[in-house]
Parts: sequence; structure tokens; C-alpha cells
Amino acid sequence: MAERITLPGDLEDLVKRWTSDGTMKFRWPTDDETNFKISGDHWGGNEVALELSQLNPEAEIKTALQKNEGPAIDAFADYWRDVPARNVTDLTISFKRVSVALLAVNAALIAYKNASIQGLSELKKELDDNQKWAWLPWSDDGAIHKRAVELIGQFDEVDRYNLSGFRTAMANTATVIDQEAKLYNDIAKRFTDDTAETGDKLRGW
Repeated sequence: MAERITLPGDLEDLVKRWTSDGTMKFRWPTDDETNFKISGDHWGGNEVALELSQLNPEAEIKTALQKNEGPAIDAFADYWRDVPARNVTDLTISFKRVSVALLAVNAALIAYKNASIQGLSELKKELDDNQKWAWLPWSDDGAIHKRAVELIGQFDEVDRYNLSGFRTAMANTATVIDQEAKLYNDIAKRFTDDTAETGDKLRGW
């Protein structure tokens, strides 16, 4: 597992200096990309599909329905058919969608952090050069500061573009998770105490 990408000390000092008075709009993201990677791998891992297949009682349910009759059995049969999310394949596909969405955020966050580090490194070099009087004919402190502010403004403009890409990835992932959550909520809502008790009896628990 790769370590979390952090802002190098010299660049962190630069950001602190120029954000303290509001000149720089950029803020280093507090999100940890490794969390998205761990979650994405877990949701999409083979272990999840294996666990689901082991929990799938289709054969037992079918046998029980064939050998028994009565209102409770009929009610449970209707309940079981009325919840397509019980299909292990459907659930596995759903988990894969969530996995892909989380890993997309991981990739987008890594890309954004790396772009920020590269941009800040270039900005630092330009600011260092500026402080060393490389921007002649300006030779007074006011002109040097003005040029520094211009450079920071140019960095912020590029950063806004990069940040919008990351936010789009976050929004897309939130949409996917919201959509899949409806499926999980439907399962939880339909699984009442009565159906759980009936299901337990059918499975011999």
C-alpha cells in the first residue's frame, strides 16, 4: 500500500506564507487517498463475492418451498421473489460499481495532489528567482511583491481547473453511492422481523 501523499515541507511553508493574508486561494486537500484505495479494493475484492456466494441460500429456499406449504411459506416466497437484490450476481455487480467509483476518486485525488506539488514547485522556483531580483528592471520591494502576487494568481487559476476535475470525480462517486444505497436500503427495509424469522426456520437456524 502506497503511503499518503503529503506536501513537502518547503512547499508547505510557501503555502502557509501566502495563504496567511489571503493572497493564495489554494488549499492542500485534507482527504487521504489511501482510504479510498482501501475501500475500493474491499468493495471490489473477490472476498466479497465469495462471501455472498456462501450466503446465497437459493437451493435451500427452493427445496423448502417445494416441501412446505401454508400462509407463512407463501408470504416468504412472495417476499423472496419481490427482492431482486437477493440475487448474488446483482449484489456483486453493485459492489463492483461502488468499488470503481471509490478507486476513481483515489486516482483523481492522486492526480490532483501531484499536479499541485508540481505547480507549487514551479511557483516556488519563480518566487525564489523573483526575490533574487531576476525580474529587472523592477528593483523595489513593491514591484517584487506585485510580481509575486501575479505569479500566485496564475498558479491559483491553474489550480481551479485541476480542482474542478477532482470535484467532478467526487460528485460522480457520490451519485453512484447514492444510487446503490437505494438498493441496500430496500433490502434492509423489506427484511422485517417476520421474514427474518421465517427465513431462519427455512434454513434450519
